[in-house]
Amino acid sequence: MKIGICGKSGSGKSTVAGYYVKKGYRLIDLDVVGREVISLYPEILIEIEKSFGQEFVEGGKLDRKKMGTLVFSDHLMLERLNNIFFKYIKKETLKQMAESENIVIDGAILFEIGLDSHLDKTIYVFADKEVAVARLRSRENTDEKVLRKRIEAQGKYDIYSDRADFTVENSGSLEEVYSLLSGLGE
Repeated sequence: MKIGICGKSGSGKSTVAGYYVKKGYRLIDLDVVGREVISLYPEILIEIEKSFGQEFVEGGKLDRKKMGTLVFSDHLMLERLNNIFFKYIKKETLKQMAESENIVIDGAILFEIGLDSHLDKTIYVFADKEVAVARLRSRENTDEKVLRKRIEAQGKYDIYSDRADFTVENSGSLEEVYSLLSGLGE
């Protein structure tokens, strides 16, 4: 069984993924894959240099700070960068998916990169905004206003609740969410 989990920051995607990991599923975290692909596929840096300029690639490494400043101030630049990274994230994830029978994928971009068509089941996870902000504050040393803006900026992910096979509210206790998940079957 191959299961994909998506949702906004602080929704509890990792909690839901953890439920399946406890049942023996192999976890593929798309955030981790996104960080790893740059070393696995050196052609990414070539594409970034061609698309953005050599000042973003210093000594064979991506200048993440410089790139972040650019893409988080211009959504078209972010889209351009995503177009480079997303194909490699998908490629690496499909490669990893082929290595195990029972997989759970944790990633907000699941539908954006087209992984949903390779899955048996998709779950959209959401939480009350205040709960999501509190979760993010507990794990990040970031201003609350910044966290709220991040969640609001991820409003585009709400459309995936209609595309997912299941929608799970994760605003309550761990026991409550695990009870909901056990009702979904495998």
